[in-house]
Amino acid sequence: MIDLSDIAGFQLALTDDGYLEFGEGVIAPQPEARTRSDMLEVLLYPEQSGPDVLYHMYRATGLEKDRIPMMNAGLRYDITVIHPGKIGSEYIKTFGHYHPMAPGQLYTYPEVYQVLHGKTHFLMQKGGDVTGEIEDFVIADFEKGDILVIPPFYGHVTVNPGSEPLVMANWVAKDFSSIYEPIKARKGMAYYNVEYRGQSIFMPNDSYGTHPKPRLQKPGDLPELGLHRGKSMYRSWQEGADLEFLVKPHLYAKLWESMGVGTAGS
Repeated sequence: MIDLSDIAGFQLALTDDGYLEFGEGVIAPQPEARTRSDMLEVLLYPEQSGPDVLYHMYRATGLEKDRIPMMNAGLRYDITVIHPGKIGSEYIKTFGHYHPMAPGQLYTYPEVYQVLHGKTHFLMQKGGDVTGEIEDFVIADFEKGDILVIPPFYGHVTVNPGSEPLVMANWVAKDFSSIYEPIKARKGMAYYNVEYRGQSIFMPNDSYGTHPKPRLQKPGDLPELGLHRGKSMYRSWQEGADLEFLVKPHLYAKLWESMGVGTAGS
């Protein structure tokens, strides 16, 4: 049993068999399992054997006392556990998705993640959802406590390249639904994360027309949003961190410009 309470922001533990155990006063959603058969269309080697259950999603958790404040803010706090292992030589990953346009705005919804346990490769790509032409591909090699913002217009997938379960949390606008079809149609992201001769490498996916050289993103603080490495982003929200950017991205044009993100059609 691994205690994750400090970084989660409430009583939470990872059990020896890879499930989450929620403490008193914490909303305890039932886990949704994503199996290998659910993932066949986005795997590099769908015919290869591997674990049956790849990851579990716990949607809309948090403290019971925060349920109404989260709802009023239009936010949802989720936790995902990605199990270690590979299917063929490809590390276990999430399905991957893009985000819809925020109603009446010129941006898609962003998202923010924090690693609670283990290590991960967050993979992000801009473009490709319609034409297969990728404008930007980002790899973020992150570990416990690190925080990543998924900017508007980026699709993303999370990989567990480690030997232990990866636990990550995310804040997101509560009302949007992820868009999986573009990832499914092209059999995954523009690059696959595989093990080759004992090393983690990134193999191009031939279903895409372009493969820009991956850009490495380093972890860091986000002081303009009140988010800091190593500190629970749930607790930061309780203390007043500005997460309105998740619900009203049009109010944060300067933030997106600093990340190299324009508006739709720009």
